[in-house]
Order: sequence, then C-alpha cells, then structure tokens
Amino acid sequence: MKINTKTWRNIAKGSVLLLTIFALYSITPHKPYMLIGLATTLLITVLFRTVFCGWICPLGTVFDLIHELGQWFGKIPVIKPINRKYKRWVKSNKVVLGKIDHYARYLRYVFLLWILQAAFLGIASIKNGDEKGILSVLYLLIAVGVLGLFVERAWCKYSCPVGAVLGVFSKLSPTSVTRNEIACIECNICSRICPMNIDVANLTRVREIDCQTCVKCVDACPVDDTLELKFKIPQFKQIDTSMKELG
Repeated sequence: MKINTKTWRNIAKGSVLLLTIFALYSITPHKPYMLIGLATTLLITVLFRTVFCGWICPLGTVFDLIHELGQWFGKIPVIKPINRKYKRWVKSNKVVLGKIDHYARYLRYVFLLWILQAAFLGIASIKNGDEKGILSVLYLLIAVGVLGLFVERAWCKYSCPVGAVLGVFSKLSPTSVTRNEIACIECNICSRICPMNIDVANLTRVREIDCQTCVKCVDACPVDDTLELKFKIPQFKQIDTSMKELG
C-alpha cells in the first residue's frame, strides 16, 4: 500500500526552515561550513535528485507559504469574484502563458551567471555603495514574492540559481519518479498537481531538470503502484562480439 509522504515532507520543510532562522541569528558563516554544505547538497542531489529543492530548501518553503497565502486571499468573499475572473483569464490564455513560462525559466541561469561573475570577476558586483550583499537583490525577492502569490514556486521556476545548478547535477542521479504505463488510467491528476508544471502523465520516467522530487504526483495518484519514486542503478548489457564460423 502506498504511503502518503505529505506529512513527512511538511515536517522536514518546517524543521529546516526553523533551523535556518536560528542559524542566521546564531552562526557566523565560514568558508569551511559553506563548502561542507555545498558538498553535502551535491551528494544528496547525485543520489536522490533534487530532494533538496522539494524537501529541504527553506526559501522554497517560504514561497510555498506565500502561495498558500495567495490562495487564502482568493477565498475572501470580497476578492472571490476577482479571483474567478483571474482564473478564467489564465485558462483562456493558457497557451500564451505556457510559452512565457517556458522561456522565463531561463532567467534563473542568467541570475546564476550574474552571481558567478560578481563573485569572480566583479564586473557588475552585487555590492553597490553601502549595500551589503543580499540587500542588493531585495527588489528581486519582493517582485518574485508578489508573483508567488499567483504562481506556485515562482522563485524556483524563474530565479533560483541553486536550483539551476542542482537540476543539471540531478541528471546524474539514479533516482526518479517512474510511471507504470499499464496501470495508468490517464486521469492526468499527476500533471495537474505538479508545482513545476511537468507533464508527468505522458512520461515513463521523470528526468526533467525542473523536477524537484517533491513526490506530490506520487501522493496524488489514485492507483496504487502506478507512480513510484525508484532508485535504479543503470545496468549495462554485455555485448557479444563473437562471430559465427562460416561454412
């Protein structure tokens, strides 16, 4: 019987968020700590894909809360009519918005390149005058935060440089969500519930860079053993190079 992981995922995300808040006030960052954290994150990614994004990342958790706040606002009686009009507008412009979403996801790689050149070249530094580091991207966070009220995981889709890197490394991982085509009833619930808008219902193995291994699709699937998170080590078949004797 399939075990629903929603509770465990929320416990993990909430715990890491609280620990992060405590660390920001209590721990002075040092290069050894940062390198150990980076190495650990990359190891987790190579083994279990982007579990860091779906289960651990505190910023991702904050944006989940922002999106839930947006949904709560949409249920307020005064705002309900506006929310209904907004949803109808999104539905009627689904194709155009889908194309915008597709190309907007490359912005996180632009942001990543900006951070790398600021760190190593300093051509366009993130420090300006008396501003200190992260304060210089405050406007970006505010803009993406407002967008997050309407779009689930807006930061992860369009801005997160860490997710951009981990998505590439996740291609090395033997872990992935797999779909049993025979058992699948083609209800498309998995595709609709995916926070990253991946068309899970038409994939055999979800190997997309955008997948965050949150397994919401697995939890939502109404048929047992149709969607599963599997750890599969690649097997290489031995090639028989022998030649048969002629005559």
